[in-house]
Amino acid sequence: MVMNKQAMRKSNEISVIKHVINYGPISRSQISKDLSINKVTISSILDDLLNKKYVKEIGEGESTTVGGRRPLLVSFNSHYGYFINLELGNKSLKIMATLANGYVNRFEEIALTNSNQNIKNLLKKKITDFMISDTEKGLLGISLTVHKKEQLISDSLVSWLKENYSIPIIVANNADAAAIFQRDFSSNNEMKNLITVVIDENINAGIIINENLYTGFGNNAGDLSEMQFLLSNDDSLASFNPNTYCSQEAVLKSISKNDGLNNLSIQQIAKLYFKGNHQVNKAILQFVKCLSLVLNNLIATFSPQMVILDSTLLENIPSLLIQIKNNLPILKKHNTQLQIARKSRFAPLLGGYSLLLREVFELGDKRLRLIP
Repeated sequence: MVMNKQAMRKSNEISVIKHVINYGPISRSQISKDLSINKVTISSILDDLLNKKYVKEIGEGESTTVGGRRPLLVSFNSHYGYFINLELGNKSLKIMATLANGYVNRFEEIALTNSNQNIKNLLKKKITDFMISDTEKGLLGISLTVHKKEQLISDSLVSWLKENYSIPIIVANNADAAAIFQRDFSSNNEMKNLITVVIDENINAGIIINENLYTGFGNNAGDLSEMQFLLSNDDSLASFNPNTYCSQEAVLKSISKNDGLNNLSIQQIAKLYFKGNHQVNKAILQFVKCLSLVLNNLIATFSPQMVILDSTLLENIPSLLIQIKNNLPILKKHNTQLQIARKSRFAPLLGGYSLLLREVFELGDKRLRLIP
C-alpha cells in the first residue's frame, strides 16, 4: 500500500512538472483544475519541486473576474542546469548549449578533419568553453545526433563521453531528432502524425505516429537508403537508392562533374540555378523527380498529416517546393501538407535537447509543448 502511494505521488509529480513545462507560468489552482488533482496535493508537490529548484515562483497572475487575491505563478526553472547538444555530420560538428527550458545560450558550427582523436580533443575543449556557470546543478546531460555515415565514429564518441562525463548521454540519428523538434516545438496541437525528411549527405526520415516517434525494429525505420527504385535506361532497368540522386551530396557530385563547377556551396548552386545554368538545372531537376518518388512512397505508406523537408538546398531555392508538389497528386488524396522546415539548422540539436529533458526529469515519451 505504501508503494502504491509512492508510485502515485511520483506519477503526479511528473504530471505537474510536465504541465509547468508545457503551460507555465501557471497558478497552482489552474494546475489542480487541469490535472484533476486536489489543491492540497498540488501545493505539496509544488513545495517539493520548489525545494528541488525544478520550478520557481515568478510573481502574481491576474485575479479572477470575481476579484480576490492574485494567484502566485510558477514556471520551470530555466537555470536549474544546462544541456550540451551535439550534431555530428560528415564535414562539420555543431554544438549548442541550452538552458533547462531550451533557451539557446550559445551555438557554433565547426569544420572537421577525419581524425577521431581530434574530434574528442575538440569536444573536450568546447564542452568546457560552453559551460553556463550561473545554474543550480551545472551540466545535466549531453545529446549527440548523428548522420548515418558517422555511425562508427559516433559509437566511439558515445563510449568516450560516458567515460568522461557522469551524466545522461543520449544518442539519436539526426532525422529522428529533427522529427522530435517539429513535434515538440510546434503550436499546432492537431498535428499528431508527421514525417520529417532530412536531406544532407544522405536522405533519412523521422516518423511520428500518433505523437510518438516510430523507430521500427532495431531502430531502422526511416533509413531511406534502403529503398530501391527502378530507373529505365534505354531497354534495360537499373535499380538505385535515394542517396544516389536525392541527397544534397548527390546534387553536389553531379554538378561537380562539369568544368568550373566543383567545390561549390549550396548558396552558390542556388545562384547558378536562378541564373539558368544548364548543368545545375539538370542536376536539380533530377533531384526533384527522385525526391518526389521517395515522398510519394512515404505518403502512401504512412499517410501523415504533414511532411516537412529539412534541406538547405530547398531553403535556398524554395520555388522547388512547388515543383515537388506538382509531382505529388497523392498530397490532395491523403490531405497531406508539404512544407520546408523552419529552423532546420537547429532542428536536430533542439530535438536532442527535448530527448535529454525527458531523460533527466523522467517525463516519458509523450509530446511536450516547448514553444520558443
